[in-house]
Amino acid sequence: METASVGWNTPQFRHRLAMLSHAAIVMTLVTLWLIQLIDVLQPLFIALGTYFVLKPGADFMSKKGFPIMLSYFTMLMLAILIVLSAGFFAYQQASTLLEDEAKMETYTEKMDDRWNDLKGMPLIGKSILDSGAMDGSTLEEDLNNMGLLDDDSGLMEALNGMLSSVGMLFVMGITVLFFLIFIIFEASLLPGRIERAYPGGGSERVQMIRDQIEASVNTYVVVKTGVGLGTGICAGIVMLLFGIDLWFTWALLTFLLNYVPYIGSLLATIPPLILGFILLEPFALTLLTVLLLTNQQLWGNVIETKWAGRALDISPVLLLVVTAFSFWVWGVIGMILSIPLVVILKIVLENIEATRPIAILLSERAPTLEEAWREAIKDGRITAYEERMLKEIQAVLGYSDQHVKLTSAKIAAEYALRRGRLSPDQIDLIRVGIGNMDRAEKYHQQFEDLVTEGKLSVGERLFLGRLVFALDNDEEE
Repeated sequence: METASVGWNTPQFRHRLAMLSHAAIVMTLVTLWLIQLIDVLQPLFIALGTYFVLKPGADFMSKKGFPIMLSYFTMLMLAILIVLSAGFFAYQQASTLLEDEAKMETYTEKMDDRWNDLKGMPLIGKSILDSGAMDGSTLEEDLNNMGLLDDDSGLMEALNGMLSSVGMLFVMGITVLFFLIFIIFEASLLPGRIERAYPGGGSERVQMIRDQIEASVNTYVVVKTGVGLGTGICAGIVMLLFGIDLWFTWALLTFLLNYVPYIGSLLATIPPLILGFILLEPFALTLLTVLLLTNQQLWGNVIETKWAGRALDISPVLLLVVTAFSFWVWGVIGMILSIPLVVILKIVLENIEATRPIAILLSERAPTLEEAWREAIKDGRITAYEERMLKEIQAVLGYSDQHVKLTSAKIAAEYALRRGRLSPDQIDLIRVGIGNMDRAEKYHQQFEDLVTEGKLSVGERLFLGRLVFALDNDEEE
């Protein structure tokens, strides 16, 4: 069967060229706004990111009977306590090191020795000498000759300058706190305003987009926070065992940079490895490098992948481009904030018919029907947005309704066995799936008599185990 090829006629070419030019203009304006309005937009986006960090805990507390504002206030106070405690400990650790003159002299001597060893190496040494360094000079003198330090400043002055920026961070923290308080108030009032602004069913679509944004960003934040904590704690223990100074500071940096995909945790290993290069023997340095990189790869590529699944679903190349661009605009803070914003943008594009092809191009890869159902049912419920997207995937892939009902029932039963409890949505999916089996009467009565919402009993586990095998066989047939 032949398919007609779509040609590019003059009107289509002009239309697409106009779209590209408009997109380029919008991107240019957005970039200028981000640069010029950094003092306003940066605290706002930090507050928005903080809101998503606090939201899972606040939602959990509100489900337990806490008032919503009290839940957010409790989570906010807890977050402030943790941030202030971690920041104070890291500041004290760095300040104590800088005030220890004997240790700093030892560091300076060892750095000069390592620096001279590097200058004596065949290839590296020649590059360093060609850059302005001199034989027999110290690291500080060479950095001055290279123009990397001012003539009247040294390494210690540079470190002290870094510590002096704490005051600026404190001022930004106050601004972020004010933005965050208003965002929490706005989040509780937004649904009512959406209902009045889009009457007659339009509010349902807006609410679906809002729910999807919150679900995706919450999943990303929870996974990244958990993985970051694990990576930072393990890295801190390793650095402490090897006697690396400022081990807590580097562990905290590892936690923060973990929010930057792919390269964040790798960048965080550079400072402790530099200190290890100065302090440790070659074998110990090699072992430290292996342990830190293994820790990063284990948490980033194994645990995070199994935990998050396809929660992010954005092209890796796009993530790297966005990360590089945001670093150029806003530095490290931009790298951390950019990924949730890209997730929000992709969800909005998915829900607009004209821009849905762009959202597909931004995705890592198109999911299979089974992957889509596993991603949707993993939290125990199917939202209206997820139901609509699953139907669209079914239509695109050409699966029958019976096949989808069997597949969804099997996946719902598998997740119930994995979590040890059944949700109402899972029960409905399993009931519908049983109704489409070849031997429906064999399982229907057992299901109605045995299965209930909540924690699974031993009998329910045995029944669901048999049901999964039966559904799998019917699905293959």
